[in-house]
Amino acid sequence: MKKLLILLSFFVMISAASGCSQIAAPSPTLAPTPSNTPAPTATDTPAPTVTPTPLPSPTDTPAPTATNTLIPFPGFSQLFEFNKAWIADNQTHFYFLNSQVNMNLYGIIAGEHPFSCSPDPKYPNHMECLADFTDWKKSYLEFVFYADEARTQEVDRRTFFTGLSDEARGIPEGCEAEFRIYDGKCYVAYTCYDQYGNYLYSFNNYPPGGVFQGFTGRCPGW
Repeated sequence: MKKLLILLSFFVMISAASGCSQIAAPSPTLAPTPSNTPAPTATDTPAPTVTPTPLPSPTDTPAPTATNTLIPFPGFSQLFEFNKAWIADNQTHFYFLNSQVNMNLYGIIAGEHPFSCSPDPKYPNHMECLADFTDWKKSYLEFVFYADEARTQEVDRRTFFTGLSDEARGIPEGCEAEFRIYDGKCYVAYTCYDQYGNYLYSFNNYPPGGVFQGFTGRCPGW
């Protein structure tokens, strides 16, 4: 019995040794293969574009328009009339009766020649106007009167016969005329009345300061 147990133990040991010899040894673990991971590519990020901020456009503010202040003008009297014209000292003198305007006036004659007027110092109800132009070709001239020196405020416009040229006119009907010689030249004066004999107006072109040489017949052109 004892020998049988020994044999069994022997066989068990041999079987165990034989079983162990058949177990495969563990395979070695391979080191991981390194992967070539590409380095991150640098991305060119464009710099932010500077957007110019437009400056505010300057606004043209118009200059304030000067407002002309109207000059009070009383108007000429109903008896206002042209009396005479003469040339002296390189100026043409125009004399008006019964203007009754106590102020200086300015004007344009024949659409282009400036003149200025002021009350007669001796007879303030009358008015004398002066123009630097003397080469008149016509006797019928338009006078435009202005209250301001800039000639923007027109106050009156009339046409008068001045007698400054040889342009014929004749004596108006109902007028009494006389003709005189001054410094060798013939001049005329006439006075007009209405149908009742009331005075209307008068005209003369006698030269102030001229030397009177007597009366004569009708002047040429009259």
